[in-house]
Amino acid sequence: MITKLPLLDLQEALVGSINKRIDQGYFVYNKTHVLIKFLDKTSTIGLVPNPGSHSVEMDYSGEELWQYNYSFTIRTQSHSEAKNKLFEISEYLQLLNQTKDLNSKNGSWEFDHIEFPGQPHEIQEDLQGTVMYQMDIAIFVYTK
Repeated sequence: MITKLPLLDLQEALVGSINKRIDQGYFVYNKTHVLIKFLDKTSTIGLVPNPGSHSVEMDYSGEELWQYNYSFTIRTQSHSEAKNKLFEISEYLQLLNQTKDLNSKNGSWEFDHIEFPGQPHEIQEDLQGTVMYQMDIAIFVYTK
């Protein structure tokens, strides 16, 4: 049997947690599911891994603290829509830091915390006024 890597399981768990909250009506601005894609359809948020994920430290028992880097991306005609949607997800992720309610489906990691190296920011605007925004996050998990 092939075991999922922590990176994919973590990405699926995070997207699943956000989408569950969307289905429960938790969000004001986010009404459609977050996808595991980069800049899909207009106004759809995608989550993709970023380079630079690495082991932060390891103890003598073999348990490692890993940092996994991701970006939320959105393409839209509205700057305010992009900012509102990404800030709303940011607030939810900050809540996860308090509740620790993010769990591995296959037991490959244990959630520690999420850091935000920056705020949602514009990465591109085309001549038709379509803007692309991104919000980077770093998720810290323990693996064995």
